[in-house]
Amino acid sequence: MDVIERTGTVGPQYVLEFGEVMEGIGPDASMYENEWLLTNGLGGFAMGTVGGLGTRRYHGMLNAAMRPPVQRVNTLNAVNEVLVVGGERYELGFNEYVAHDRADVFHPGGWRLLRKFEKDEVVRWTYRVGALQVVKQLRLVWKRSLGVLTYRVEPAVGIAGSGVELPGEVVLELKPLVGMRDFHHLGRKGEVEEFAVEEADGQVMVTGAGLPVLYMRVDGGTFREERDWWYGFKRRAESARQQDDVEDLFTPGEWDCRFENVGGSVCEVNLYFGTEPLEMGVLRGDDGRAALLAEQIAHVEVQVEDGVDLSGLVVAGNDFVVEREVGGKKLASILAGYPWFADWGRDTMISLPGLLLCTGRYEDARATLFAYARSIRRGLVPNRFDDYGGEPHYNTVDASMWFVHAALEYVRLSGDEGAWREVLAGACGEIIEWYMKGTDGDIYMDEDGLISAGNGATQLTWMDAKRDGVVFTPRQGKAVEINALWYRALVGCGEAMKGVDAGKAQEYTNLAEGVGKAFIKTFWDERLGYLVDCVDGERRDDSLRCNQVIAVSMKESPLTDEMKRSVMETARRELLTEMGMRTLSRQDEEYRGRYAGSMFERDAAYHRGTVWAWPVGHYVEGYLRAYGFGDEAVRHGREALGGLLEEVARHSLGQLHEVFDGDEPHWPGGCTAQAWSVAEVLRAGVLVWGK
Repeated sequence: MDVIERTGTVGPQYVLEFGEVMEGIGPDASMYENEWLLTNGLGGFAMGTVGGLGTRRYHGMLNAAMRPPVQRVNTLNAVNEVLVVGGERYELGFNEYVAHDRADVFHPGGWRLLRKFEKDEVVRWTYRVGALQVVKQLRLVWKRSLGVLTYRVEPAVGIAGSGVELPGEVVLELKPLVGMRDFHHLGRKGEVEEFAVEEADGQVMVTGAGLPVLYMRVDGGTFREERDWWYGFKRRAESARQQDDVEDLFTPGEWDCRFENVGGSVCEVNLYFGTEPLEMGVLRGDDGRAALLAEQIAHVEVQVEDGVDLSGLVVAGNDFVVEREVGGKKLASILAGYPWFADWGRDTMISLPGLLLCTGRYEDARATLFAYARSIRRGLVPNRFDDYGGEPHYNTVDASMWFVHAALEYVRLSGDEGAWREVLAGACGEIIEWYMKGTDGDIYMDEDGLISAGNGATQLTWMDAKRDGVVFTPRQGKAVEINALWYRALVGCGEAMKGVDAGKAQEYTNLAEGVGKAFIKTFWDERLGYLVDCVDGERRDDSLRCNQVIAVSMKESPLTDEMKRSVMETARRELLTEMGMRTLSRQDEEYRGRYAGSMFERDAAYHRGTVWAWPVGHYVEGYLRAYGFGDEAVRHGREALGGLLEEVARHSLGQLHEVFDGDEPHWPGGCTAQAWSVAEVLRAGVLVWGK
């Protein structure tokens, strides 16, 4: 397999080329370990592997968001295609089945015919069948729960004009395999109600109890209804997570598409599908996504030099920006990651500067801030919105602090003083006031002015892994990054409030002075040369973690220049990797170098050594601030981002994973596409390559 990256119509195009596979040889692991992602701006998405093998419960042609951006349903899971040439049947499908009497089996052998995979605004597969090739393309319609699979049969590359005789007629059989289930849960026949199938006006409709209608239509094909179940699809990525890993899929029948004169005419059909009626004008028209991406890319490109291309990150970032209805209004939000996360307050606010401000999407940034401002309760920004439309979850201490930071950054970069006066000043003031007097989750300002939060049973910071009653990273009390953000909020709002409420502005400024002194007294350890991670009464956790770089990255920092440099050099030596920052030093006895195994094992490693990409943004900014944005600091910042920029073209093909192993070679894990990973690498890229 060769991986090639070249420029597409909007941003990069990722191309993987495959050679011929000999009989008796199974598929290369790269065919089912490298994953792709397409999104529709509503929270819906398509996802799969480059070879076409479904390995996750989340893989499919469309996971439609029935209550955007959540309540997602796996609709059209896959299509099994067969090309019939001269009576010979060539199966293009690639599935894995559970076999009870022997090892699990791959069938059919479509991977043997696959020659190329491409991804840009669409995903595309090219299969070689003798003198012919079949090009299959998947596109999702922007801001609609609709998709189009296009199949084109044509002479293979190098055949046209070579004198090789082409078949007079070929038939392409298309058999849809339908999930119609909650995307978090695998379905088995007997556990779900039977599906109803109806054919009318050229459309085939599949309906299940309590589920949306799946509409399908093939132009140029003849449908034969043959209701059936296909059993025992193995989902190997779920096996690795030690979760349920087998499902059954329903098929309503099959389309037969006949082509004559291949090479002399266009032999192409489209399979249209979705959870809303199929409007041909919508399915075939320009949905505006390309223009939106081009505008965002142009905004970033004018800020960078040296031939560095950040357009891939811009395109990746667009996948996370979605709509959410709040108080009867459609506002913007940011999904934390694909395939399983919804929109989380903490992730949204950390991601907002990179995804929306760096790309000039000020209207979306304003709408996102307003959406969360409307949901603040007792000074708390929601940790996450519910997947099924229930009440938001308010179990975080840092989402509110990141909200204030994002709001101040928005006003600084956009100049939108009206938004500050109208909504954001009040929201930020409400957060500060509640934190001062105390709010839910044992969050309160202590006598020294620092923020304390949580207890032994709660996990309120981003290092929140807990399973089976085990808290893996206890951080109750005063956490270093929370108080760095608290200081930033007080100083920043003290300045920004001057034109709104002079009394509050002075109060925050005065409080900040004491908080700065208390911060150094509490967290700075002269002997260690870095900041301790958390303090809870007499308990001082001096674990070397990446959280402390946030105290350096903020423009408003209580640390001296000498302290900043000491923190950053320690982090550079002990925590920085080519894929981001370790969550714990390798020298710590609690360090876990591999993120793998059961969910308990993964959670145990999640913040105890596992590398995360997003803190590298604050590492780069912190290093720049510690060394006055000098040339050497800029050079190091660029080096720190190099591995992640290369990673965008590997493994998830245009995206960035959530986490990587702490140990080399830092194999990726977690979500295959994570908002704050993309956002912070993009933001740091603009910092070090900006003009």
